Amino acid sequence: MMMRGQREVAILGAAMTPVRKDLERPITDTFTRVILQALSEAGIGPTEVEGLYVTPPGFARPWNFMFACDLAAHLGVPTRGLVMVECGGSSSLAALKAAIQDLLTGRVRVAVAAALDQRAMPAGDDLFKNLPTYVARQIGLYGPYLGPYGIGAPIPLYALSSQRYMHEYQVSAEAVAEAAVRLRRNAEPNPLAEYRDPITVEQVLASPILSPPIHLLECSPFASGAAAVVLCRKDAAQGRAQPPVFITGFGEYHHPSHFLDDRASITTFEATVKAGAEAFADAGRKPSEVDVAEVYGVFAATELMLYEDLGFFSKGQAARAVAEGRTAKEGQVWMNPSGGRLSLGHPAAATPMMELCEIVWQLSGHFPKERGIESRATPYEVGLVHSEHGMVNGGFVLILEQ
Repeated sequence: MMMRGQREVAILGAAMTPVRKDLERPITDTFTRVILQALSEAGIGPTEVEGLYVTPPGFARPWNFMFACDLAAHLGVPTRGLVMVECGGSSSLAALKAAIQDLLTGRVRVAVAAALDQRAMPAGDDLFKNLPTYVARQIGLYGPYLGPYGIGAPIPLYALSSQRYMHEYQVSAEAVAEAAVRLRRNAEPNPLAEYRDPITVEQVLASPILSPPIHLLECSPFASGAAAVVLCRKDAAQGRAQPPVFITGFGEYHHPSHFLDDRASITTFEATVKAGAEAFADAGRKPSEVDVAEVYGVFAATELMLYEDLGFFSKGQAARAVAEGRTAKEGQVWMNPSGGRLSLGHPAAATPMMELCEIVWQLSGHFPKERGIESRATPYEVGLVHSEHGMVNGGFVLILEQ
């Protein structure tokens, strides 16, 4: 167990850009601005930063060689720790883990973990000129067996999972659509979210089918954005501008499969079950003690499965919990207050870091003006952040507390 339930690492500041189709500024400028904003929220000057831990600047674009070095030069801050980490959709929490490790060993006292994804392609991008790059990316994502079939998006694989889940547990299409409706309701007051207009179950089911049974409004949109958090050792958190949020539980598990584990169930995910169990044991907490959670559900039915695999509800019961309001703000556990992947938007490399920002704000009670919420005196006490990579065949779970 990594943290052993001790409050040794604190998060003091968090910042993220709005989630949109494309970045408003160039990659390095966006990274720099969001890092400086997180430092400002934490009341920490750039010269105090001793470690910088980042993701590659986008999965849909060729990665920049030595990008972390370029970013450090742009910030003008010397560091004792400089890392760039790639691990699919869990990349930003893998970068966070590197920061935590350097903090725990005493190598650094203050660290920044940051993530960015740019998904929009430049105008005039020549498909045939760049075909070798696209083919290599396809094989890298799906492996040598699925890659040659030309599956340019994971939707067909998640559709198989959704279809099987609905069959095994007798979950109706309306019940799955309700999950998307509830997430949109969370996103409505969030100016950082990409999609905020109210939707109904009828509208979800009337939207185009991408791959049966997944409708367009049950699918997370590819998007662009960036996020950053400022971490420090417990002794460096005292007397800061904002109340610290402590990482008290850490879980991680990666199944030895490339993208889809085709030898196991596709309605429950071993990596989530095991990473979640480890995080709860590490923190000495139970799912029933979590007040608010950000979960990496990229499709509506997947969202329901993850609620169950994390232990919040029994298998097949998440849809009923959503319909009964148990995942709403006043319910048993508030799921994805940001709007989740379906409505906040899904810049994959940055998504878990954005989840972390939301939970830090909810637990600290301090919200940046961009979030559009007044800071409150009675924040939540226990939060959870979940990430995945591949088709939920690996990932991280964090437990955070005031």
